[in-house]
Amino acid sequence: MHPSYEAVCRELNLRRRITLGLERIESLLELLGDPHRSLSIVQVVGTNGKGTTAVALMHALEAAGRLSGAYLSPHVLSYTERVALRGHFVSEKGFAAAMGKTIEVADANEVPATQFELLTAGALLAFRDAGLEWAVLEAGLGARHDATSAAEPGAVVLTNVGLDHMEYLGDSVEEIAEEKLASLRPGAILILGTDDPRVLAAARRAGERAGARVVEHEEAGDSSYLARNECLGVRAAEVLVGRPLRQGERRAALAVARATRLPARFEVHEVCRVPVVVDGGHNPEGLEAVLGTVRARYGKRPLGVVFGALKGKDIESMLSTLAREADILVLARPTDTGGRALDPKRVEEEYGPRNSGGGRALVVDDIADALRFAVGEMEEVNGVVLVTGSLYTGAGALRWLRGDSRG
Repeated sequence: MHPSYEAVCRELNLRRRITLGLERIESLLELLGDPHRSLSIVQVVGTNGKGTTAVALMHALEAAGRLSGAYLSPHVLSYTERVALRGHFVSEKGFAAAMGKTIEVADANEVPATQFELLTAGALLAFRDAGLEWAVLEAGLGARHDATSAAEPGAVVLTNVGLDHMEYLGDSVEEIAEEKLASLRPGAILILGTDDPRVLAAARRAGERAGARVVEHEEAGDSSYLARNECLGVRAAEVLVGRPLRQGERRAALAVARATRLPARFEVHEVCRVPVVVDGGHNPEGLEAVLGTVRARYGKRPLGVVFGALKGKDIESMLSTLAREADILVLARPTDTGGRALDPKRVEEEYGPRNSGGGRALVVDDIADALRFAVGEMEEVNGVVLVTGSLYTGAGALRWLRGDSRG
């Protein structure tokens, strides 16, 4: 009898930590019968846009007739967001079966696997047992020590490179790019989603060093970062299947990808006739991208921002960006972070953030209360609200938006 979904989630929560190295995941995969060896593995790496790209890639492979799944991280509202089979999130029962077995095998063999390692191995097990051909794996942190690299990807898609997770990956774009390309293997294909010359140079070096083929960036022709990432996923599928998608296949893949976007990726709600945009925006590049999309969609309407971030982020740069854009700035605390949330009072005291009019940011610790306040302010001026800074900030907002605010 399989453990319940709730029991599996509790176990996974207890094992949430960052521990570098591949020895645990390699041992665990071997104990599970090396499920990755029956799959064609594509790893999606980069600073921003990995999840959106991975989902679009899965749908495009499906449209081309390849049975595919995607492994994604982090989840926003439910652990089931981590695993998609043939375009649909796995059920709670299916999730519990795969992850329960993986935890059982790890514990029985004294493999001290982390949450991310268990999830990676369990997803690969689910893909194999479902008879899939392709597995699209979103890397969690870099690639050199990331659990998804143990699946020995035959293809790597690099979305972009920015300054994030610098305590683990390096102090420059070039250093971080090297880390994100460390999983390249002889004969692999590297597909680029950026034309940043620093990244391109690093990619060429990494490709030559590994004996991998490099497919350089092609402009998607769309100003929306979401659309660009979705187009990258489709283009990657075309490279992998060795042919352009037919018009109907491409149209179907993009339509399904856009209809099934991941939570808190430019997710739009309306409260009291005020548009509320929820987006992770967890680093300077991501925040600039979402703000650009907000302006493209809503023009110069006043903007209220609810901002909450995790420790270790470039808070100063993000707050500097918001000082140019936010008419109202409210600092809140991300939820369910395992102790990684930044105290908004500390952010206010340390950085003294201001809005675009020079007014000080307001601290409202609870995300729901912060969102209510921002909506009230924007309702008076025909404005827009953006909730950003972390996917965990988005999670707190979405729980309220999908519940209390309905009707």
